[in-house]
Amino acid sequence: MKIELTMPLIKRLKIDSKPVATDPSGALIFEPNPSGRDYIVYDASQEAPPGFGVRIAKKKTFVIRRKVNGKSIMPTVGNVADFMTSDGKGPLTLARAKAAAMALQMVGTGKNPNAEARKTAASELTVGQAFSRHREHLRTRTQRPATAETLRVVDRAIRKFVGWGWANRRVKDLTPEEIETKFKEGQDAHPTANEQAFRWALAAVRWCIGMEELDAASANRDPLLRANPFMILILGRMFRSRDQVEKTRVEQNKRNPLTPTKTLGEFLEVAWSRKDVNDNETGVHYLMLMLLWGCRKSEHAPCQWGELLTADARKLASHVMLDDDVYGPHVFFHGTKNGSNHRLPIGPMALQLLRRRQASGAEEAVRRGFGSKSRTFVFPARSRQSKTGHYNDASALLDSLRDEAGIDRLARHDLRRSFGALMAAIDVPPGIRSRFFNHADASVTDTYTKAEWALLREWMERIEQSILAKAPNVYNSLKPTAWPMLDAPVPHVSRPAKPRTGRPRKISVPVDERQ
Repeated sequence: MKIELTMPLIKRLKIDSKPVATDPSGALIFEPNPSGRDYIVYDASQEAPPGFGVRIAKKKTFVIRRKVNGKSIMPTVGNVADFMTSDGKGPLTLARAKAAAMALQMVGTGKNPNAEARKTAASELTVGQAFSRHREHLRTRTQRPATAETLRVVDRAIRKFVGWGWANRRVKDLTPEEIETKFKEGQDAHPTANEQAFRWALAAVRWCIGMEELDAASANRDPLLRANPFMILILGRMFRSRDQVEKTRVEQNKRNPLTPTKTLGEFLEVAWSRKDVNDNETGVHYLMLMLLWGCRKSEHAPCQWGELLTADARKLASHVMLDDDVYGPHVFFHGTKNGSNHRLPIGPMALQLLRRRQASGAEEAVRRGFGSKSRTFVFPARSRQSKTGHYNDASALLDSLRDEAGIDRLARHDLRRSFGALMAAIDVPPGIRSRFFNHADASVTDTYTKAEWALLREWMERIEQSILAKAPNVYNSLKPTAWPMLDAPVPHVSRPAKPRTGRPRKISVPVDERQ
């Protein structure tokens, strides 16, 4: 159909009905469009180039149609929403002007200008553009979209190439020799970060080459971007093997789990005494639960109290349930590193710790003046200015505990490794270990049968007892009342808190005491 287009008319057009005629007064007559097929309304305005119109589909787009050398060409001018501007020019005026320019190009070249633009874009693709397109794909893909942590890693890789001045380099201009040279420059100082950056570059360019091959096939042309210069790192076997990486980690003491026979107990005793010093209770509980659950910091840090969430909200948020009719006490991690949800039973001593955490968290909310944003979190942030609302970084506290316990090296992820070392020490079956570490099939880590869950709960209690028994003072404080006490040494006395640096706080003086 052809009629003079206006923006109010375009807004009225819907996919479920289409205009078929006008009545004597000039009003449009619509009829149902049950098939849901898109349709085009052409513009009868004198200001519009011939063949200009609007396609009505899930998204409304302007189009321009021309027949050149007996072949009909109809490229998209752009989404209607993209032409909504506030610079004094109407959307239709801008769309008609762009369509007229595209019509001249079609007549002059006999080719679709959008297809030509894609060809140019492929041949001129820069490293920065490859990263940007691949990152957007990772973020928006349907299957396992990238987590925030993955996107931060990608952004770190991008910054490296920006710093080298490679972001604006065309992919086709990069030579294998200079890629190999640049790779070797960073391999000695920071081999893992260096390899990670180049692996992301390799993946980004590979993805863009795949998309260009699809575009070329649909346009019946040869691809303009064929080779991935970063493949030199694969062909030249520049990346270290898994065995080589593991050997380097051992030689450099990169992995240092707490040992059940010595450092595990010392760490727990020191941490337990530190919770009462310098307002460290939230941080100590955070680290202890990370150890007792064998989880990553990104998994338990955002946990909320499940009873404060609706049933629908609990499906989309990491949370702790202290009472539950189906599973009993459990923790639920939403969207873990492998993309799946993960549910773990909570042992009796971790449950006692969480009940104390709930009480102290409520007290913290009042004392610190937190808003409602932080009150639902198991580990509320220490500052009201926190963007997330929850505690997230225990690095400084962990370093302090490590020094006080006389442990040479200890990173946050070593707590997860300590959980694994303890499982190996008490011969936890491999299948149970995989479930606790969330290494199992994503389809079975969220929902369990009663028998499966009972077995997981039994092993979780055994693991928890084995961990906390290394620190009898902690064990005796958290155990159920029916359990016997363990012989315990004199509780560790934590170092006194260091005085705060900087200007002293102002002390308000009552008016009647002022001179």
